[in-house]
Amino acid sequence: MPRRLPIRTAKIIGNMFVLLVFVVIGFIYLTFMKVWLDRVKDHLAVYALLVFFNMLFVMLIWSFF
Repeated sequence: MPRRLPIRTAKIIGNMFVLLVFVVIGFIYLTFMKVWLDRVKDHLAVYALLVFFNMLFVMLIWSFF
């Protein structure tokens, strides 16, 4: 049976840093989506940009797991 490591201050600080990175990524994502969704007026290029950006976002989040 594997042993669990004790909770250390460095681990807690590291987890807080990861949480901060997720908050920044989420803020940038939501801001980008709001700006571009306001500009959508049946332009194929805007839809293509949003699909591409969402694919990159999913791959970025996937890389954390």
